[in-house]
Amino acid sequence: MKFLQTTLVICMAALASCASPQRILVEFPVNPETRGDFIEELNAILVDTRAFDGCKAATVWTNELDNDKVWIYESWQTRAHQQAYLDWRNETGNTSHLGPFITGEVRFLWLNGHSSVVPVSHE
Repeated sequence: MKFLQTTLVICMAALASCASPQRILVEFPVNPETRGDFIEELNAILVDTRAFDGCKAATVWTNELDNDKVWIYESWQTRAHQQAYLDWRNETGNTSHLGPFITGEVRFLWLNGHSSVVPVSHE
């Protein structure tokens, strides 16, 4: 019976480690004239984001036709990890200097994948 319990625990841990990461797009409305400065500030603080427990990736994106927006694409082990990160940022207040760059409501858009893996032929 002990062997069966141990095997079950190992299988559950293996499944958890293979679970799909949670992906989120964070949208910042910004002043187009100071967008470059905002991006520099984001890149400086993303060092801590990437080092935070559960963060798999965090990259800054822009659209050449939408110069009043900046997005951070994040990948997290779980949504709970991302929430713990947000709580930490709010508790420390170490992003308060970004406020003057932001011109509206920041949106948090959780992404759901809908494609299956299809082999690509390179013939």
